[in-house]
Amino acid sequence: MIKNLVDFALRSRLLILALAILLFAWGAISFHNLPVDAYPDVADNYVNIITQWPGHSAEDIEKQITVPTEIQMAGVPEMKTLRSFSLAGISSIVMNFSDSSDNNWNRERVLERLTMVTLPAGLTPQLQTDWSPAGQIYWYTVESKNPNFDVMEQKSVEDWTLEKQFKSVPGVVDVASFGGVTKEYQIRLDADKLISYGLSIS
Repeated sequence: MIKNLVDFALRSRLLILALAILLFAWGAISFHNLPVDAYPDVADNYVNIITQWPGHSAEDIEKQITVPTEIQMAGVPEMKTLRSFSLAGISSIVMNFSDSSDNNWNRERVLERLTMVTLPAGLTPQLQTDWSPAGQIYWYTVESKNPNFDVMEQKSVEDWTLEKQFKSVPGVVDVASFGGVTKEYQIRLDADKLISYGLSIS
């Protein structure tokens, strides 16, 4: 059999050369499109609906939030599984979608269905941020040897400068900062002056 293959390859040199060039081009294109990540994203495409209703039991949450939402979400295109849990004060519904689906499209379909769910007055379901469970890959610290930049100033640089710039980078969903002292601005009212101008605190 191997002799026949070799004979065929020698007789059809142009065909074999064309196949080799085709395979090389296909490999080059595949390599170019291959995503290279420090931590490959192995998570499913998913959408998580979270609804909070403080002060209510898990049974109330299940009957009035989780079940009506699940019924409305049944049959969303490309959805593979739907799981939910109801705790005191919170309902969470996680829908997994096929890997071939586009997650932005999935979220749009879920938002469309959410508008059709009848919930108790004042409740607003929210979609969890669109990030992967394996997405946290970069940690950094803000340090300064300048005595004018104490811990509070460094935290202010993080909150008002760095965090805004990092969030504008394509692919960055959120930045979670830890530590430091948050700068606060307080207004101290002079009651006598307010009265003299005829103003109330409100």
